[in-house]
Amino acid sequence: MVGRKSTCCRCGKLKERIERSYCRGCDAMFVRQWRKRHPLTPEQRWKNNARAFARNYWLRGKLRQKPCRHCGDARSERHHTDYARPLFVIWLCRPCHLRLHAAKRKRQR
Repeated sequence: MVGRKSTCCRCGKLKERIERSYCRGCDAMFVRQWRKRHPLTPEQRWKNNARAFARNYWLRGKLRQKPCRHCGDARSERHHTDYARPLFVIWLCRPCHLRLHAAKRKRQR
């Protein structure tokens, strides 16, 4: 990649991931500091926990990926209709998922 340095811009050590600006240690330190300044609300924490729970089940093969419910595209992502049930997900492709959330925002207005 042109223009990317292989050293961390903060500590100067060799980076494991060239696409990032920081090495893993500096990146982790940055995220910890950022999280202290921007704490999650209880609702955000609850949603993140549900998403992580479903992702772990998916990575372990206990939650099977299905095609998009609307258009049938094989490249689908998880959509939670109810965060109290983290393993109950609807599989939607990215465009259908964005349309669903746009319609939801429009209804809330």
